[in-house]
Amino acid sequence: MLRKLVLLLLLGNLVLWAWSHGALAAFGWAAPRGGEPQRLREQVQASSLVLLGPDGQPLAASAPVSATAPAKPGASPGSSPASSAQGASSPSPDAPASGAGAGSAPAASAPDDSSKVSAGAAAAAASAPAPAASAAPARSASGALTQAAAQATTCARIGPYTGQPDAKLGAALQAAGLRVQALRQDLPEQWMVFMGPYANSTDLQRKLDELRRLSLPAGSFIQVTGRPRYEPGISLGVFDQRAQAQVQLKHLQAHGVQTAHVVQRNLGMQAQYWVLPALNADQAQRLRALPALRAADMHAQDCPAR
Repeated sequence: MLRKLVLLLLLGNLVLWAWSHGALAAFGWAAPRGGEPQRLREQVQASSLVLLGPDGQPLAASAPVSATAPAKPGASPGSSPASSAQGASSPSPDAPASGAGAGSAPAASAPDDSSKVSAGAAAAAASAPAPAASAAPARSASGALTQAAAQATTCARIGPYTGQPDAKLGAALQAAGLRVQALRQDLPEQWMVFMGPYANSTDLQRKLDELRRLSLPAGSFIQVTGRPRYEPGISLGVFDQRAQAQVQLKHLQAHGVQTAHVVQRNLGMQAQYWVLPALNADQAQRLRALPALRAADMHAQDCPAR
């Protein structure tokens, strides 16, 4: 039973395929052909298009160059350029019959013909499109952008130095043709959990040994350097906010640290920088490749926004 059903389905599919492909059209059993005749009626006929000018009037077909020439004074509106030229070249009845008078008529017609041609060429040039003129603003805008990018400058600084800036590096910057100046700025506020200062290095070492016995995490305390106000002393953390330093102090007190307190780490201190205020692209590349910068183990940073 299942085999018969499969055969019937195959036979039905074959009949449907033959009907849809027109194989049964000879027997009067053809599939209807779909179409959309309304689309043919809506097609645009190119032969019926009319070009309109700015004034809304149909544009006339381009005329020959000579047709655009202005008519000469005294010529009839319907006269052609050839007839007017012929009339100008033939002597009038009242003109003298001398050889000089007869030869002057053709010479007088030459300026009229050249004026016709030049006037026609000017009219044709005025009516012709000017793609080069329209492309000129784009080229000039692109050139302006390229020139602006080449002239753009950036500001860079090298530091900070808590003492005097590296004079050797400053001389190398100037020798490389870079405009450089020294700048002194107040150091930003920082808050330090601090122990000390101590009277001598022996007291400092004794306090360091006490902290090691408290089993504090490695690196959580170090000897203070670069801050003469707090030397010799011990730093147990540096923070940008006073509240953060207070949280660290309470954590250390819970681990047995009793003599620590919070201080302003940069109080009354200034840093000095080498500042290069106006670097173009070429100068910035020279600065990055400067051997003296790498020898000093320094790198240039962007100046902070003001």
